[in-house]
Amino acid sequence: MHYNIGPKILIKTENAAKSVSQRSAYLAVLIKNLPRAISSFDYGCGKLRYTDTILHTTDTLALVDSDIQISRRQVLCGQYTNIREIGLRSNHLSVYTPNEFAGLVQKFERGFCINVLSTIPYFSVRQRVIRLIRRMLEPGGICIFVVQYRNSDFVRMCRMPNARPWRDGFLIDSLRGFSFYGLISPERLADLVLAAGFQIEEQKLNDGSVYLFARGD
Repeated sequence: MHYNIGPKILIKTENAAKSVSQRSAYLAVLIKNLPRAISSFDYGCGKLRYTDTILHTTDTLALVDSDIQISRRQVLCGQYTNIREIGLRSNHLSVYTPNEFAGLVQKFERGFCINVLSTIPYFSVRQRVIRLIRRMLEPGGICIFVVQYRNSDFVRMCRMPNARPWRDGFLIDSLRGFSFYGLISPERLADLVLAAGFQIEEQKLNDGSVYLFARGD
């Protein structure tokens, strides 16, 4: 998604997407140990960092991200392609923009929102995303939210000359444009999901990240 936050400052969230090589081993094990689901979605799938891992726990998986992220050609899963094409070649994957996803009649048993909220510079937009996720879950469905609240790389980056503070994070100005990196505390994340109508089932902390399991009603 793109967010125009001021004169000549356009945040491009696709710039913050990480590759499979930067996958969290802790989160990968956490996902592998989940009970099998019939249907799942990954809201903000990025560069498909956890797609293969999630597919081992679900019959079908909906990949959701901005139009530019799912349509642009890039190296994914070892090949030069785009997410739309990967979805068309699979019997288990479907691909949607957020607007397409919001228009679905289908509801899902499980959702994932992995390091997405911290790329969104506006608090109100974060809340809208969480409310949409809740609406797309079946009654009693679970979403796993992941955000970072402490990161040594962030400390290093925010001291760079091309960095500037913004709300609960900072902006980085690079050749690809602006990126936003927010740090959301465990308490703040809990407040956000509770305000959207979720019930908190469990919260885990590991190496500066919070993993929150939230159940819809």
